[in-house]
Amino acid sequence: MTAIGLALDEGGTAPMIVRERRTLHPGQLYVARRPTTITTILGSCIAVCLWDPHKRIGGMNHFMLPMVAGPGMSSARFGNIAMEQLVEKLRDAGALLPLLRASVFGGACMFEQMQSATHLGQKNADLALEYLNRRGIEIVRSDVGGNRGRKLTFHTDEGTACLTLI
Repeated sequence: MTAIGLALDEGGTAPMIVRERRTLHPGQLYVARRPTTITTILGSCIAVCLWDPHKRIGGMNHFMLPMVAGPGMSSARFGNIAMEQLVEKLRDAGALLPLLRASVFGGACMFEQMQSATHLGQKNADLALEYLNRRGIEIVRSDVGGNRGRKLTFHTDEGTACLTLI
């Protein structure tokens, strides 16, 4: 393996990227300077993937509720906190805010009897999209809503994401 995380494939010709692997659970976030694959499962929760294409630094959050319910709570389970923490940790890692690109996933309404224009998943999605727009972060991909869960895999060095409906 080289210093940038490349290795030769079995034939010895084409480089393949060797990535660390991380799994995110609700209320967690992760930022990586090194090539990393982050995986999570989403229902009404939202995951926001942010990536600096020049520095190849990326990260993801996974939040459950749009806003903090009471004073003194600063958990990444809440969208307003998770979004601020993700941007802050990316800046600390060397990413530049004007270069960040975003992908937003999740926000499903998992139960038919709860479907409405203001279900929890939609509120989560709205918070993430409004935050990114307010901060001037370009949204390059968004797959939110519906009534099925999603398995998300994000490659922090490339900014690519793969979704599987579950």
